[in-house]
Amino acid sequence: MHGKKVLVTGATGMLGSNILKVFENSIPLDSTIDISNLSLVTQALQLHQPDIIIHTAAYTNVEECEEQHDKAYCINTLGTQNLVNYCIDKEVLFIYISSTGIYGTQKDREAYTEFDSVTPLTIHHKSKYEGEKVIINHLNQYLIIRTGWLYGGDKTHAKNFVYKRFLEAQNKELIYSDNSQIGNPTFVEDLIRQIEVLIEHNQYGLFNCVNRASGVSRYDYVKKTIELFNVDCEVKVAPSGMFERIAPISANESAINYKLELLNLNVMSDWELSLETYINQLKKEF
Repeated sequence: MHGKKVLVTGATGMLGSNILKVFENSIPLDSTIDISNLSLVTQALQLHQPDIIIHTAAYTNVEECEEQHDKAYCINTLGTQNLVNYCIDKEVLFIYISSTGIYGTQKDREAYTEFDSVTPLTIHHKSKYEGEKVIINHLNQYLIIRTGWLYGGDKTHAKNFVYKRFLEAQNKELIYSDNSQIGNPTFVEDLIRQIEVLIEHNQYGLFNCVNRASGVSRYDYVKKTIELFNVDCEVKVAPSGMFERIAPISANESAINYKLELLNLNVMSDWELSLETYINQLKKEF
């Protein structure tokens, strides 16, 4: 990987900004470029001529995607197609950040593996899955990374779920959290290290990359967060209907890194350990 030029899309996002800090010789794709614009994307890629593209840019607002179908497919699917088009006849490793939310509802509580079929329910997850299919159909050198419930990075980041819960709890004696959905709270630093390992071992294909978690709900996640921050605030399970959503999200977004385990390449740790590591980092900034 040394000496290879890494281009990062979505470089101002939580994951993208952290990749730029970790990967040497990495550069951001200009955030003003509309990735659904083929000519602009092609010009930028021809200018930079990357060896690796890490595609983190996406329209990630699951609720808004339900109301803005065109925007979701333009960014998440066609934007991916534009990047893929550049790579088709070149020796470029294409790394796509996808979501464990695309698995759907085949399993009630059991964690999904990479060998399970997918039935995405939301427009967001459907558009991300269409992006996956474009990659699989046109490229040989690719990594599709299915992850979920990402946190980490700068505390001021708009999507810093962990720090936002801390701020919320600081001013209240009681907060509510939803326990109707399970998944894997995943630390961006762990995810980036796992991507590095896959590159170092010349791996290609589709991989679940999440922190280890079994039956962990948003409520469990928030409760542990407040506990680790040592804030005197009670966390209760939200009453039914308190957090109504437009998107028909799956109640089970949990996954296991099955292929990584089979290959003995899994470096993702337990969710509670990683959450504690991150919160200890934040505490040093207080």
